[in-house]
Amino acid sequence: MSELLRLEAQFPGDRLSPRQLRYHLASPRALWRVLAASEGRLLGYLLILRHAGQHSARLYSLVVDRQHRGQGLAERLLAAAEAALVQAGDHALRLEVREDNAAAIALYRRRGYQIQGRKPGYYDDGAAALCMQRRLDDGPRPDPNA
Repeated sequence: MSELLRLEAQFPGDRLSPRQLRYHLASPRALWRVLAASEGRLLGYLLILRHAGQHSARLYSLVVDRQHRGQGLAERLLAAAEAALVQAGDHALRLEVREDNAAAIALYRRRGYQIQGRKPGYYDDGAAALCMQRRLDDGPRPDPNA
């Protein structure tokens, strides 16, 4: 838990609180993927919330330690989660991303996500979010580990 909080603290606003993290850690609807360094420190994590009976899911949080950005870790986390969702029978993954987060938007486009809409004032600081979605049954994307 302390490592999740450490990662969350690196980003201003819209952080998951300790209470939210505890709730999602215990939730059967939550799908977690983490990357850990040899010293036990988390390099990043991804949290997806699955929707019971809907065969779709929502990317709730994707965080990579600032010191380890640009190494493809977010794509590795996302690819692993997508594969797990396909195996579980989910057909789509949707997400919201800050409209000004060019790196994240580029990652999602590379992975086949398409913009479905925009939510003005979505974030704590008033920034807009782009709503994106990918059909998971449209075939695999290139393996970022290859």
